Amino acid sequence: MNFKQAIRQIFNGEFLLSVIIPIIILAVLSHFNMTLLGTILAGAWALAASAVKFARERRVNIYALIVAGFSALGLIGTIISHSPTFYLASPIILDLVLALAFLGSLLFGKPLIQLFAEYETKGAFPEPLRRHPKYASAWRILTAGWGVLSISQALLRVVLLLSAPAALYYTVSSLYGNISTPLFLIFSFWFPHWYWRDLIKAAHQADQDHQGEGSIA
Repeated sequence: MNFKQAIRQIFNGEFLLSVIIPIIILAVLSHFNMTLLGTILAGAWALAASAVKFARERRVNIYALIVAGFSALGLIGTIISHSPTFYLASPIILDLVLALAFLGSLLFGKPLIQLFAEYETKGAFPEPLRRHPKYASAWRILTAGWGVLSISQALLRVVLLLSAPAALYYTVSSLYGNISTPLFLIFSFWFPHWYWRDLIKAAHQADQDHQGEGSIA
């Protein structure tokens, strides 16, 4: 996937429905001093967009479910307390939980990204590659990267939540989170192939040599 394809994959119709429209809703209503109503409507719209996507694709995305769950809890808290802070702060809590999960997994067993990759690919990685030290180190690097990304998102959101109007906070938070995360996900697919390029090349060469020996025999 090249850069233009990656941009088109991020900035699509779903991005408009689930990110841009909620930003507009909150910005417009905040302009008329209706920040609470804007927060509730923006959150409800974003959750509805996620539900429509799930109903259309019929495929479970663990990360999307976690995000939707935290957003729903924040929205409920905002409705009950009549305070936009509950919904606006929910991404910060999620970022900290994800950072703890990613970085904590580096200390115990397999890194979290390795678990996700091996679950999704169902044995696509050959055994010789799995035994090489660079196999595990690639997943550790990516897992650490996801942890750092989550921390950076949390820090940016905390600073904005404490210093900026709700509409500005929501705009920057939504755009940064919904752009940086897909970009790093694309990077996560590309990085192992680049990191293992010498191992993959050697494996292909070994297969060719083996086939050549077989044809001579």
